[in-house]
Amino acid sequence: MLERYEKYLDLIGSHLLQKYFETQKEYLHCKAGCSHCCESGEYPFTNLEFQYAMVGYKALSEKEKDIIQKKVKQIKIDKEKPTKETFMHECPFLIDKKCSIYKYRGIICRTHGLLYFITDKDGNSRNKMPHCVNLGLNYSNVYDENIGMISDELWAKSGIKNEPVAYNLGIKALCSNSVTKELELDFGEAKALIEWL
Repeated sequence: MLERYEKYLDLIGSHLLQKYFETQKEYLHCKAGCSHCCESGEYPFTNLEFQYAMVGYKALSEKEKDIIQKKVKQIKIDKEKPTKETFMHECPFLIDKKCSIYKYRGIICRTHGLLYFITDKDGNSRNKMPHCVNLGLNYSNVYDENIGMISDELWAKSGIKNEPVAYNLGIKALCSNSVTKELELDFGEAKALIEWL
């Protein structure tokens, strides 16, 4: 199954995601050393993604594994503290602002930074901004914080020819498509990364 999953990652990475990132490159500020997207989140992973991440984890040094285990323990302690907000935390695989399992990272990690849309149970879609827009990074040059969305006026002023486009990057769309059917992949249940650990 993991070999087929690697083939899937190669296909969506080289065909679909590469095209999305290339089309939107003028809006993106992702670069080595920037780890904002790994510092606060829930990180939904399917069972298959988690199994693959564990391949990367097992290949780490004992020192790196120890760092991750300590982080997981602390995250679980913090998660027990009552809060009214969604529990957000740093990804336990982030070490020195770098992903320690980069090759084996989840789909959410591979798509983060792009403008995307979600569809609710009633079929209504709405655009979602990557959280780094609030840090003056991705899409911030065309994002109007007063209305909470992309501004056509700011886009026109930016001089960028390619329109800022929202893609369907939901876990359901990426885990249930023609490629996954052809490769007979079963992603299994999806839940927050910390719940798998």
